[in-house]
Amino acid sequence: LERGVQLVSGARVRRLEVNERGLVTGAHWVDRQGQEHFQRAGVTILAANGIGTPRLLQLSATDRHAEGLANSSGLVGRRLMMHPFGTVVGLFDDDLDSTHGPWGQHLHCLQFYETDASRGFVRGAKWGLQPTGGPVSMTRAYPWGAENSIWGAGFHEGIRKRLGRSAMWGIIAEDLPDEENRVVLDPTLTDGDGIPAPKIIYRMSENSHRLLEFHLARAKESLEAAGASETVVAPLIRETGWHLLGTCTMGTDPETSVVDAWGRTHDIPNLFIFDGSIWPTSSGMNPTATIAALALRCTEHLVENRGAQETPA
Repeated sequence: LERGVQLVSGARVRRLEVNERGLVTGAHWVDRQGQEHFQRAGVTILAANGIGTPRLLQLSATDRHAEGLANSSGLVGRRLMMHPFGTVVGLFDDDLDSTHGPWGQHLHCLQFYETDASRGFVRGAKWGLQPTGGPVSMTRAYPWGAENSIWGAGFHEGIRKRLGRSAMWGIIAEDLPDEENRVVLDPTLTDGDGIPAPKIIYRMSENSHRLLEFHLARAKESLEAAGASETVVAPLIRETGWHLLGTCTMGTDPETSVVDAWGRTHDIPNLFIFDGSIWPTSSGMNPTATIAALALRCTEHLVENRGAQETPA
């Protein structure tokens, strides 16, 4: 911003414009008052992650690009990965001080991260050990038994028993790319500006089911070995589809990928993608730091090679 960048908040990009040379010339966008604008650009970079980026490419379809921009491979929107996530909570007799300090992962374990074919699945998961937080977090975020028994007549006793005495393993499974897991444009639903909404099609694979089952069982064993008097397993938490990866995959072959190693789309030389959608695999790790590092790497390459960059006239 100090160098003159203009940041427009509340803007919704409706579509990208492409000229007769096949280059992106800019973006059509709508402001908060519903007024439409066109922003010209020599280079266009998308960073709307695993749902917003393929949605915009599909919204920008033309007669020449009937399936959306940068989609000669047919992979724009496909191979969505979301990191299936489960938890195991352990209750201990000792006060762990787990109501104090920052919430989140305090340490992690990669003991079962690499593939071992004898387990019946490929790849693995990261375990993150974290506290269960204060009374609101502890009671709302974790399923204390099949009937969530912390609630009801024994609520106060349940709080006294568990508050500060529980810890959790969070299990992030490495999701595998599957072309049937995808983002498409909804045929009927639109947003407030009348722009077609994204429709998410996702089914957790049998490999991920077996992977989570194995890791949750081992995590339960580890808490019991550490002295937990009670353990509660949440085998799959639906609300944790936060890590949206893989829908504009990176690769060297334009027939099997959307962008190259520098985030440049194979089909349109002045269109780049710098977000989690370009990941070819998901790993079992929280992705934000790697997304940022990859974006910085690709940006530096773009700047260093700006003299050779093709742009619209």
